[in-house]
Amino acid sequence: MAIMKLKAVTISGKIEDFDTVVEKYVYGRDIHLENAMSVLTGMKRLRAFDEASEYDAVVKSAENIFRLSGGIPKDTTTECGERTASEMLDYIKEINSHIENEKREAAAIGEQIKHNTDAMATLDLMPDLNIDMADINRMEFIAYHFGHIPKTSYKTLMTYMNDLETVFVKTHEDQTDVWGFYFAPMIKKSKIDEVFTSLYFEEIPIDKDFTGTPEEIKRTLAARNSTLKKQTAELSKKTAAIIADSKTELIGIYNLAKKRKQFSEIRKNAAHGEMFFYIVGWMESKEADRLEKEIGKSGDVVIFNQEKAEDVKNMTPPTKLKNNPICKPFEMFVKMYGLPNYKEIDPTPILAFTYILFFGIMFGDVGQSAVLAIVGFLAYKFKKMDLGGIIGMVGIAGIISGFIYGSFFGNEEIIPRIFGIHPIEPMENIMTLLIGTVCMGGIVIIFGMVLNVINMLKAGNKGEAFFGHNGIAGIVFYLAVVLFAGNMLLGLGIPTVVFIIMLVASILAMYFAEPLTRLIEGEKKLFPSGAMFFVESFFELFEVILSFCTNTISFLRIGAFAVIHVGMMMAVSSLSAGGGVGGMIVTVLGNIIVMVLEGLIVAIQVLRLEYYEMFSRYYNGHGREFVSIKNK
Repeated sequence: MAIMKLKAVTISGKIEDFDTVVEKYVYGRDIHLENAMSVLTGMKRLRAFDEASEYDAVVKSAENIFRLSGGIPKDTTTECGERTASEMLDYIKEINSHIENEKREAAAIGEQIKHNTDAMATLDLMPDLNIDMADINRMEFIAYHFGHIPKTSYKTLMTYMNDLETVFVKTHEDQTDVWGFYFAPMIKKSKIDEVFTSLYFEEIPIDKDFTGTPEEIKRTLAARNSTLKKQTAELSKKTAAIIADSKTELIGIYNLAKKRKQFSEIRKNAAHGEMFFYIVGWMESKEADRLEKEIGKSGDVVIFNQEKAEDVKNMTPPTKLKNNPICKPFEMFVKMYGLPNYKEIDPTPILAFTYILFFGIMFGDVGQSAVLAIVGFLAYKFKKMDLGGIIGMVGIAGIISGFIYGSFFGNEEIIPRIFGIHPIEPMENIMTLLIGTVCMGGIVIIFGMVLNVINMLKAGNKGEAFFGHNGIAGIVFYLAVVLFAGNMLLGLGIPTVVFIIMLVASILAMYFAEPLTRLIEGEKKLFPSGAMFFVESFFELFEVILSFCTNTISFLRIGAFAVIHVGMMMAVSSLSAGGGVGGMIVTVLGNIIVMVLEGLIVAIQVLRLEYYEMFSRYYNGHGREFVSIKNK
């Protein structure tokens, strides 16, 4: 449960051996690449490789073809013989040309099927018309149109139909429209068309080459569509056959193109001189040692150099977290805040433990927490959601707290009766719960300051470690206040002068933190010029003392939410007191609302405690992530 130990590695060899060395010693390795030009600044005549990736088009074109035949293959080992990017593209274009021809044919057939289907839908609006459509289309002196008219307009039309030299034949109607033909003499066509347009008549075109009654035409069109669909299926089979015949070769090209694309990514980060290339990056210590032995035994003309991250001056190591299965999902919250830098303590285990603990105390209910645990673990297992894993683990903590509180879906009688335990009821122990959570918060704050001292010492910042408000001076001040309060309440018998000495010493150390830091660093000028230093230091110290108070009191929310949870379930119980089906519905809905609403609020409040009351004391989160070329 820590940040992985890394080593800076440099791999170099002859320029003409670049691809060979990369394939053998870099490709597929767990290595984070750095830009060699930015790192090897002391080397003269060093240049970057000027090469754009020409394999992107190959990879994308191959993937498009694979999607037509069921998806991208999982075979990553098959490779074709040596081919250039242009040769690969030519091969894929040849396959694509056959596929595109068939796609065009299929598209044309699809349009014809759609046209026939639309025509059948139109003919469905003439169910009782027993007339050969060819006879209608042969009329020379009478024009016709088929379409639909709103019912209100149809009634208007009927009122003065006798005054128009037209005939309307109704074929179908629904709640809003009437469908049919209207016939008009050719010489009157324009005038009658205007009348029907003013009545919102909408024409539906009918093919002029139709012959037979509407039912006969529909049967003919249905038969045509059946034939056309068979042709589409045949085209699909031809496409599948073309892809199948070239699948092995295509997979080989695809895998080789992907590999060379990655080589190109590596080349972008590498640099070269007149004869040699240089690849710079980071590897886990064990992996670096293993690779060094492998290169040493090979006899290849390859130079491998490694250096501990702590000894590297011109590069900032990335951060690679390694946590156990319980803590790993909580890395999500750490990354939201910011990754630790290489020299910081990984806060993930601390966050995981405290988050689970705080949530469990605030959401103590066996039944509701069991539901959260089941839903969370199912989401984690099947959807690989880190949030699901977090919900599952806080659910377990809620179950444990639920047994302590004796609560099962808000009922506080079932658990004591079945298990014979005497629960600690939050409503009966409000002050105990609140004081306990404040004391727990004090311990957490002190622990956070101790972690900050360790982080500052690791970073070489002795001034902040000794005199900072989250350093030793801050710890002494906070301990003095806590012990003084304990001495007053519990009568510990500690002389008051001890607390006075601790308070005065720690306050002076924090007030003069900047001059004291300069003193231990050996600087001659201790105090900044001007009187503003004393004013600023006073207000900063006042703010620090105030933050100690507010941060400690903030932990009251843990106990408060435990009481609120009980109160909300008491309200649900009161509303469902009538019993019966209605009472059951209220109970179920009440539990669901509490689980969702309060669960979300508690999750946010606990995260707030983590970020503001804990991380703010010992954690910076200014690191950068280790990105392996194997996963990129």
